[in-house]
Amino acid sequence: MKLASIDDVKAELARLYRSAKAGQMDVGDASKLANMLALLGRLIEGADLERRIAAIEAAQSDGKGRPRCH
Repeated sequence: MKLASIDDVKAELARLYRSAKAGQMDVGDASKLANMLALLGRLIEGADLERRIAAIEAAQSDGKGRPRCH
């Protein structure tokens, strides 16, 4: 499963939870994997925020790196 978006991470976390709850996986292992998924989710959120800020700044600049004056 790809883990490229928050929705991907959320789906994998739900699958992991169901697997541990059903006894198909050790709860300690599931907990460790859930922590890694949570970290990955935060990294994805941070990268998305960086892209959004860069897009806003680019839209507001005059093409030479200076803010446009209104």
